[in-house]
Amino acid sequence: MTMEVSSIFEPKTRSIFIKSTKIPATNKDAFDYHAREGALERLVPPWSILTVTGHEGDIRDGAISTFKVSLGPIGFKWMAAHFGYLQDQQFKDKMIKGPFQSWIHTHSFIPDEIGHCIMEDKIAYSPRFGKLGPILLNNTIQNSLNQLFHYRHRILSNDINLWKIAGRNKGQKILITGSHGLIGSSLIPLLTAAGEHKITRLARPPSNRNNTNSHSIVWDPSDDKVNVKELEGFDVVVHLAGENIFGRWTDSKKQRILESRIKSTRLLCDSLIKLANPPSTLICASAIGFYGNRGDEVLDEESKPGSGFLSDVCQKWEESTETARDAGIRVVNTRFGVVLTPKGGILQKLLAPSRLGLSFRLGDSNRYISWVSIEDVIGSIFYSIINSSIRGPVNVVSPNPVTSLEFSKTLARIVKSKIMLPISQKLARMMFGELEDALISSSALVVPNKLSSAGYRFVNPKVEDTLRLLVGHQIISQE
Repeated sequence: MTMEVSSIFEPKTRSIFIKSTKIPATNKDAFDYHAREGALERLVPPWSILTVTGHEGDIRDGAISTFKVSLGPIGFKWMAAHFGYLQDQQFKDKMIKGPFQSWIHTHSFIPDEIGHCIMEDKIAYSPRFGKLGPILLNNTIQNSLNQLFHYRHRILSNDINLWKIAGRNKGQKILITGSHGLIGSSLIPLLTAAGEHKITRLARPPSNRNNTNSHSIVWDPSDDKVNVKELEGFDVVVHLAGENIFGRWTDSKKQRILESRIKSTRLLCDSLIKLANPPSTLICASAIGFYGNRGDEVLDEESKPGSGFLSDVCQKWEESTETARDAGIRVVNTRFGVVLTPKGGILQKLLAPSRLGLSFRLGDSNRYISWVSIEDVIGSIFYSIINSSIRGPVNVVSPNPVTSLEFSKTLARIVKSKIMLPISQKLARMMFGELEDALISSSALVVPNKLSSAGYRFVNPKVEDTLRLLVGHQIISQE
């Protein structure tokens, strides 16, 4: 994949930004991707101040896309109208409400001689504040656009590769629990854009959230309530629901963490085996907390469980899927590592002090962190859906775990923190309670043997590249 970037600054009229990338697909395939449900959400970076709030139509003339722009406590609307549609060649959008004086974005798909295409994004824009706007803002805008479209083109290339791998497994009916959570909200756009899958959410009442066009079925695991008949007809079920583990671990919090996982999984599995046509596959979340605190012992899917609260939860969680497995459903227990995304989890918490030039090192500098990019979390779920050889426990972690010190130094270098402060075990215990033992003091050197053996190609195998992609500090070569 090669990239070219150019920009032209015309202070009296407008500024032009252009980025082009060779995409491993025909211009038709790359063009069609942009027209699918979820594509727009996929191409908005996790660090972006933009959030997709609506998309009426696809990319044809007259379609309208709306975004929320968040600048700290200030929020306002961005509206764009599509025009200039030429099948398999280009489409355009024009800002009709937003922060710029003018903004026209041309998406071009140019075929090359070997069956691939050049994806070119060209933006002609004028900042506000008259003649002073370009002088004050143009460098910042150009740098931001450079990072944005580097991210977009990389995601596009990765999604196109998954689309090719999916082959005839596209367009399946998939039921998802926990669909509004950190993983579920990232997974659904990938499934629809790269897999053309049809998504239904199994959601707790009330389910009147306004960030989806997907159909919903209501259930209430806390009261063992679900309409079994509504679960008929799905090819795959992805079960991600469960109480967030972040927060101080009081006795009631721990009870919610355990019960939310066990009760929902048992109810779901007991319901699926009653169906006339049960799904072929159940993908159920788990975690590498299964292994407990194991120092520098290399842990794969065959390793024995550890001890402690999280290990007990994970063991019972996975045991709760046995009824589905015994009924002939292919069950995949995804043992997620430390999931990295600026939208939540530990990375979001570590990024907050970086605005003040500070960074933190958590726990023993030699303990191992088995991390995984959000892109590989959702990518591995996608791959597990289409690859029927994957079953049982699956470690969803990068093939390159790092020590706490290496992770902290890498993040500090990327966000340019001037001061790194170690967080002592005592202080961490005061801040996080028993969660400190499980996430901060615990060490687990976990390897993804099953995913690697099954041929999954990691999007983000290295921690520095991952952090740069996710926080928008990528190193971009100028050609």
